[in-house]
This record gives sequence, structure tokens and C-alpha cells, in this order.
Amino acid sequence: MSMCIVNDFTIQSGHHCLFSGLRHLLIRERPELDMEVAEADIYFQSDGMNLEYNGNLSTMWLASQETILRQFATCYGLCAQFTFEVGVAVLDIFREILQENRVILIFMRSPYLDYHAVFRDGVERNHILLLFGIDEVNQVAQVADTSFLDGSGQTLSYTGPLSLSQLLAGVWGYTWFEVDPFQKPALDADERYHRAIASIKRFNHRHHLPEGRYQGLEAYRAYVADWSRLIDMKPMEFTDTCKNMYYCLRIGGIMHQLDYFEQFIGKHRDRVGDLEGMLIQLHNNRNEWKKSLYQLYKIGLSIQPHKLQRLQERYMSLLQTHEKWLEDFMDRAVQ
Repeated sequence: MSMCIVNDFTIQSGHHCLFSGLRHLLIRERPELDMEVAEADIYFQSDGMNLEYNGNLSTMWLASQETILRQFATCYGLCAQFTFEVGVAVLDIFREILQENRVILIFMRSPYLDYHAVFRDGVERNHILLLFGIDEVNQVAQVADTSFLDGSGQTLSYTGPLSLSQLLAGVWGYTWFEVDPFQKPALDADERYHRAIASIKRFNHRHHLPEGRYQGLEAYRAYVADWSRLIDMKPMEFTDTCKNMYYCLRIGGIMHQLDYFEQFIGKHRDRVGDLEGMLIQLHNNRNEWKKSLYQLYKIGLSIQPHKLQRLQERYMSLLQTHEKWLEDFMDRAVQ
């Protein structure tokens, strides 16, 4: 079959390419959960807030994508199929999955995404799309990018064609899910809520890892502490590293975490004490983070390493405030 496309696939914009993509796959397999599960639920239930830092200032990313996929599958009674070793037969595999009327979550290298200049002209990063169609005659794939930032920081989405050759050259992993009658049934809403709260608690507690690796809130503290290394960098390296640091904190980092907390609290408002007070403090904290991120980006562009120490102290103070807010949240989250 030269052309295959998934039927009746509804696409919505989201907050983060991975967790929005997972929600799309969940609703595809379990449509009865559409009104019950928010993107923020999946983020917290699957340990999405847990980033890892290993000493590379340009990289602070999800601690384990495999763990996220497995926990997501366990939470919703799904069978997870994934690989991060793409072979020569990948197109045949994609065709077979699509013919089963299933959508595929694909992990891509961003320069191969030719539908927007932010990818074509930017540095290489990881990005995640939904693949829902292939036309081998015209050499085109149909994809959905549910969340990405343009050069001004605005969140955009895209649904449409992507060159099949670009897709095959840029893909480095993929996953799909199916309801498996032999799997344990999906957790109920109360169990899923407790799972999310447990994930938040783990984030705030010490992680025992080999030297040089940090996760949870410790990863953020170690990351900011290492900014002192920028002082001796050459101008171009300094600017590039500051841009990457901004990206790490903005995409999948603290800013996404704060956005997801707002969504999570709004959805579970009957379980959170002092709701309005918690949200006001959350909004204030997010504004302070936003201003500090802008300052980091500006310092990088203007090459002002002498201003970094004061900003470093400000970030450490913001992390302390965030830790206190997390403790208050856990005290007020009804178990």
C-alpha cells in the first residue's frame, strides 16, 4: 500500500511535545478518558518533572524517556512499544503500525523539520512529533507538532506534510501504545492522583546517584552552581552556552513545570487546600522566573559575564522559594 493515513484523528495544541503527544496516544487508545485526563496529569504521573544534569551546561533534559514511557503505560493499562535504535526497515514498521490505525510518536533531530525556520536555521535539538500518515508515491509524511516555540518565544503548533526523506533522516526513536488485555487494568483516578503526588515528593527529595549526576531539585541547584564555569569562556562560547541554558530551563524545565502545576491544581482544585493562595504564589514565582530567564538570555547576547554572579545568586534564591512552595503544596494536597 503506497498511502496510509490514520482515520478520525483529532489534533489539539499542547504545552510540551512529549506529554501532549502522549495524551493524544492515550485518547486514541482509551477515548473514554478524554475529559478525565489533562496533559499535566500525564507529566506528573510519569515522572516528567525529573530532569537530569551531568555536568554539561548545554544539556539538562528528561532523566529517562524510557521510564516516562513505561510509567505512562502502567498508569493507563497500555502496552508500550518503543525503541531508540532505528534500523533500515523503519519505514516498513511505520507503515504496518499506521495500517493498524495507530498514531506513532516519533523522536526527531530538529534540523530535519523543514516546516519552520526555527528548526531549519536553529541549532540541533531533540523534538517530538506525531506521525499519522505516509504517502510513498509523493514521498510525504503527515505529522502533527503539537507544541514548539518560535524565535520570539511564542508557542506554535503545526499539522501537515513533512518530506518523507527528511523524516527518515532525522528520526532517532519512536513509540506507540495499544490496549493489552493481559496488562493490568488502568489505575483509577484516585490512584493516578496519588501517583502524581508521589512523583512530586521524589523530585523534592535527595536522589542517590553516581558522582557527577544529579536529578530532581538537586539537578537545578548543581546546574546553577556550575554557571561559574562560564567566566573563562570565549565570547562566542559564552553566548551559545547562555542560549542553551535558557532553552534547558524554558523547554521541559522549570517554566514548563510551573505551567503544569497551574493546570494540575486547577483540575484537582477540590483536593488542594488554600487553592487561591497557592495559585497567587505560583503566578508570582513564575513571573520572577520569566524575568530572570530574560536576563540570562540578555547577558549571553551582550557578553556580560561580570553580571553572572548576581544572577546566579538570584536563581539560587528562586530555587529555595520553589522548594518551599513545593513543600507547602504537598502539605495542602489532600491525600
